[in-house]
Amino acid sequence: MNSGSNKDSGIKNPSDSEIQQLLNTAIQHHSSAQLSKAEAIYQQILVSQPDNPIALHLLGVTAHQNGNSAQAIDLITKALKINPRYAEAHSNLGLAHLSLGKPKEAAACFRKALSISPDTAESHSNLGNALLDMQEATRAIASYRKALAINPNFLEAHFNLGNAFKELGKLTDAATSYQRALAINPQLADVHNNLAIVFGELGNFHNALACQRRAVALSPKNEQFWTSLLITLEELSFTEIDERLVSDLLQLFERRSVRPSRLAILVIRALRLLPSFSNILKHTKESRRKGVISNEGMAEQLSEIPLFLKVISLSPVGNLEIERMLTFMRHAMLKEVLQGDAAEECTPFLTALALQCFTNEFVFYETADETADIVILEQQVTKLINEKKKVPKNLLVILSAYRPLFNFPWAKEVRNADWPESVQEVIKRHIIEPAQEQSLRSKIASLTSIQDTVSQEVQAQYEENPYPRWVKTNVRDTGERIDTILKGDPMRFDLGKYRPPANPEILVAGCGTGQHPIGTASRFSNSKVLALDLSLSSLSYAKRKTHELGISNIEYYQADIMELGKLDRQFDVVESAGVLHHLGDPLVGWRILTDLLKPGGVMMIALYSETARQDVVHGRSLIADKNYPSTPEGIRQYRHDIAVMAEDGDQKMAELCTAKDFFSLSECRDLLFHVQEHRFTLLQIKEALKILKLEFLGFEFQSPKALNKFRKIHRNRKALTSLSMWHKFELENPDTFRGMYQFWCKKT
Repeated sequence: MNSGSNKDSGIKNPSDSEIQQLLNTAIQHHSSAQLSKAEAIYQQILVSQPDNPIALHLLGVTAHQNGNSAQAIDLITKALKINPRYAEAHSNLGLAHLSLGKPKEAAACFRKALSISPDTAESHSNLGNALLDMQEATRAIASYRKALAINPNFLEAHFNLGNAFKELGKLTDAATSYQRALAINPQLADVHNNLAIVFGELGNFHNALACQRRAVALSPKNEQFWTSLLITLEELSFTEIDERLVSDLLQLFERRSVRPSRLAILVIRALRLLPSFSNILKHTKESRRKGVISNEGMAEQLSEIPLFLKVISLSPVGNLEIERMLTFMRHAMLKEVLQGDAAEECTPFLTALALQCFTNEFVFYETADETADIVILEQQVTKLINEKKKVPKNLLVILSAYRPLFNFPWAKEVRNADWPESVQEVIKRHIIEPAQEQSLRSKIASLTSIQDTVSQEVQAQYEENPYPRWVKTNVRDTGERIDTILKGDPMRFDLGKYRPPANPEILVAGCGTGQHPIGTASRFSNSKVLALDLSLSSLSYAKRKTHELGISNIEYYQADIMELGKLDRQFDVVESAGVLHHLGDPLVGWRILTDLLKPGGVMMIALYSETARQDVVHGRSLIADKNYPSTPEGIRQYRHDIAVMAEDGDQKMAELCTAKDFFSLSECRDLLFHVQEHRFTLLQIKEALKILKLEFLGFEFQSPKALNKFRKIHRNRKALTSLSMWHKFELENPDTFRGMYQFWCKKT
C-alpha cells in the first residue's frame, strides 16, 4: 500500500492550516514506518474533521499494514464516499480486499482506480495480481504488460508476469521475466526460488540448484526455500560428493520444515559416492558372504563421517544394503564390546547405531548367536548396576542397539547416572521420552466410545506399535491462508468462489503419532486443530512431540471415526490421511467425515492405490501362505526372508524392499501385516466423490515430478481435475501413487 499524499486527493484547500500541518507530519511518520505515531495523528485529525478523506484513507492504510484489513476496508470506504474520485484510495481498498482473499472485489477497485488515473503502473500490476488470483492468467499478463509499458523497471510487475507465465505453462517466458526482475535487483530470494522452480520444470536441475542455493543464502530462515532445495537435490544425478553438497545436506537436517526420513534416501545416494563409505559397504558385503563377523576398524571410520551419523541417528535408513551393513556392524561391535576390545573412537558410531535401532523399533534381524550374547550382556550390565559399579558406556550403548532400555528394571538408575554427552541422547530417547509418554497417557480424554469390531482390532495394533516413531517432522514457522496454500505451487488448484475462513477449525481424523496434525497446525495460519486417534500409545507420543515443539493450537482426543456422527460440530477443513482404507467400510467413514465438513469447506483424503500396491499384495499373500505372526519376531523373520528372496533375484520382493515403510517395525506392520486393508482405483474414488457430493480439486504430491509429467502430456488445465485422465496416466505409470492417492476436494 502507498502511504499517499494530498496532492491527488481532490482536496485543494484544507479548511485549517493546522490540520494540513498535522497531516504532513503524519505522512512523514507513515513514510518512515512509524505507524503508531502516524495513526495517532490521523485519529487526532478525525476528531476535528470526521469527514477528512485523506485522514480516513491513510488511517485505513495503517490498519491494513497492522494486519486488520477488515477495518481498513471500512475506513477507506468511508473516505471514498466523501471523495469518490480518490484513485489512490480505490487502489488501496483493492489491496485490502486482496489480502482477505477477495480478488473479484479487489479487481473492481483497481479498475475504478484506473478509470480515474489510467497511467498508474501500480494499479495495472495490482489488477494483474487480482486476475491471477482468480486464475485468469492471460488477462493478468495483459495487465502486467501495461504496467511495464508505463514503467519498464517495475520489478514487481516483472516478477508477477513470470508467475502468470508459469501458471500457463509458458516456462521459458516465465524464466525470462524472472531474470529481468533479477537484473533490476539480484538480491530477491523469492525470485531466485521461483526461477529455480521453473528451471526444475524445464528439467534444468543444475541451474535450478544454483538458483535455490542463492535463495536460501539470501533468506536462510525461509523454510519453504529449503524444502524447494531438497526437491531440486532429489532430482539431480550426482557424480561426486563435494563439500558444498555435504554442507547442503547437513543444513537440511537442521531445518524444521524437512523430515529426516525423506532426506535419508538422498543422503545414502550421496554417501555411496564417498570412497571410504563405498569401501565399507563392499567389505561388509564380502565378509557377510564369507560368514566372517569382524569390525576391522570400520566403526572408527564410520565415526568420522558426520553426515552418516546424522542420518542414522534421526531416521530409519530406507535402504536394504545400508541395513545389511548396519546389521553386520552391530553384530561385530557386540562381539568386540563383550571381549573388551571396543575402542573409544567407535563411540560416535555406536551411539548413532543405538538411536537408529530405537527409532526403527529394533526391526533388524537378529541371529541366534546374537541373542545368546545379548543374554550375557544383560547379565553383565545388571550385575554391575546391582553392585553399584559404573557401567562402561560402550557396554550400555551396544545393549541399547538391541533392546529398549526403558524395559529394564534398572532403567531409573541408568537414567540418573552421570553419563558423557555422547550417551545422553541415547538415555533421553530410550528412557526419558517413553516415561513422558506414559505420564501423558492418562491425561488424554475420550471423545467417543470404540464399539466397531474392526476399529477395536486396528486400535490393538497401534497400541502395540504406535505408528510411526519419529524424531523430527516438517514444521513451518509461519502459516498461510488455506487458499494461498492450495492455489500456490505446486498444486495450483482452481478453488472457484471459495472464501478462506480467517480462523479455520480443522479436524484431523486418524492423527497417529502427531506428524500429520503438527504439520497441519503450522501450515495454516490462525488455525485450531482437533486431532483424533484410536490409540492412546500414538496419542501420547503425539502429545509429547507437540509439547516439545512448542505448538499450542492442537487438541488431542481418543475417538473412533465410525462414532463421530454423534459429534455436534462442523469444521472448515477435514483431513484424513491413510485412515479410511483401514475401516470396515471406508465409504461409511468417509460419509461421516463429509457430514462434519461445513458447506464449501475443503477436505484432504489419502487412500491406497490398487495399481501401485501390487508388490504389497504379493507380500501379504506370502504372509498368509506361510503364516508369519504379526509379532516383532515374526515381522523380523519375514523381513529377513523376503530380503534374501530379493537378493536372490525375486523382482517383486526387491521392489517391496525399496518401500520406505519397510524399514521400521511399526511401519512394516502397517504396510504388510495390517488387520484391515482396502485399496482403490481412481474410478472408484470418482464415483465416491459423486455420491458424497464432493468436488475433486487435485492431487497433492510430495515431489512435483509426477505432476509436471502429467502437465506436459495434458496442457489443458481442466485435465488436472479429470480422474478419468489420471486413471489412464496411472495405468501407464503404475508407481505414480506408490505412497497413496493424496487429494483435496470441496463440499458442494
